[in-house]
Amino acid sequence: MAASPPRQHRRPYRFLSHTADVGLRIRGETLEALFANAARALTATMVDRRRLRGTRSRQISVEAPDLEALLVAWLNHLLYLYDTEAFLGRDFTITSLTPERLEARAVGDTYDPTRHISKTAVKAATYHHLAITRVPDGWQATVILDL
Repeated sequence: MAASPPRQHRRPYRFLSHTADVGLRIRGETLEALFANAARALTATMVDRRRLRGTRSRQISVEAPDLEALLVAWLNHLLYLYDTEAFLGRDFTITSLTPERLEARAVGDTYDPTRHISKTAVKAATYHHLAITRVPDGWQATVILDL
């Protein structure tokens, strides 16, 4: 019996091109406006903000060792509220802000798949390329969201 020729083996795996992040460039005339706009951008990444009602409000307080870490902590706390309570903020008022502490009021809605169109699932705000800088007309931040 003749031996069969060796089979050509395909690789058992291959790498796929995949982008698992989204970058945001956020601006605000003040640091308070910058943080509020970052929260709006996060919500807009996840759902259509225009469909959110102002039926619920939350008082939020976060702390971090510096301003950049505070921005990440703020956004990740909002993701925590979504993950644990299905709360999505529509409007944000920063009531107190120092480089290490933020206090805010978020007004929004409970996620309802019959009313809200899901856009992108966000896992976390990251420190990758994180920056907050002063610009001529206020403040600017760069934040990368892990999807």
